[in-house]
Amino acid sequence: MEIWDVPPGGVLTALAVVSAAFCLGALAGMLLASQVGGGGQESLTAYLERYLAAAKLGAAGPPRVSAVLWETLRWPVSAFLLGFSALGVVGIPLLFAARGFLLSFAVSSFVLMFGGAGAILAFFAFGFTGMLSLPVLFVLGVQGFASGQELAVRALGGGKGPLSRGRAYWVRGGLCAAVLGVCMLLEWWAVPALLASVAGLF
Repeated sequence: MEIWDVPPGGVLTALAVVSAAFCLGALAGMLLASQVGGGGQESLTAYLERYLAAAKLGAAGPPRVSAVLWETLRWPVSAFLLGFSALGVVGIPLLFAARGFLLSFAVSSFVLMFGGAGAILAFFAFGFTGMLSLPVLFVLGVQGFASGQELAVRALGGGKGPLSRGRAYWVRGGLCAAVLGVCMLLEWWAVPALLASVAGLF
């Protein structure tokens, strides 16, 4: 509790809520992906095949910097900002549900389209940087949800109640920012090369 600098029980409650929201969103994404077919799946397959063909020829360059910034920062920054409002108690679980849904839908679609090779493609497309960005999202989401709880208690109590947003809160935010910086570099430099290395499987 001293490391997290939140009231006792706050971390476990926040972790349980955001994890449940993420898992429910992931389950919904997997179920929806299994129902998608016809023209939608064919167009997505055609797009991926064109990208992989370009990667084989070395014509698939690194993504735009703006795209890397948007893809990497939108979820953790949203979780961080929601922690400064009592609305974070509702907004952060919804954010985690949406993140779980989109990630699961994308991975499931890759597997459905390409079978076992699709799992390899999904790992290099999402999982490689996800090993860094998802833990960051959970750290920021847990502390943001706990902070939102405290703000909600203060709002209901007429502005009275403790706030545990001390030095540790900002240290964790800074460490997460540094990890996201590494994640963006990998997304821009390493992921295109990794995708090109497995393009021959398709």
